[in-house]
Amino acid sequence: MGKQFKVIKVSETWSIEKLRKKVEDALNKSSKEGWEIIDITYVANLYTAMITISK
Repeated sequence: MGKQFKVIKVSETWSIEKLRKKVEDALNKSSKEGWEIIDITYVANLYTAMITISK
């Protein structure tokens, strides 16, 4: 089996600081599970982040 990819969507409607914390938590969890972080894209006006990871 080749490399596996996953995209995680993280949203927070109230504040950019809460979004930052949610992204940080998702990154730490994924890293502990052995995933490699490929990319993080923020959509500022929607308080959304898309995190691409691979294993």
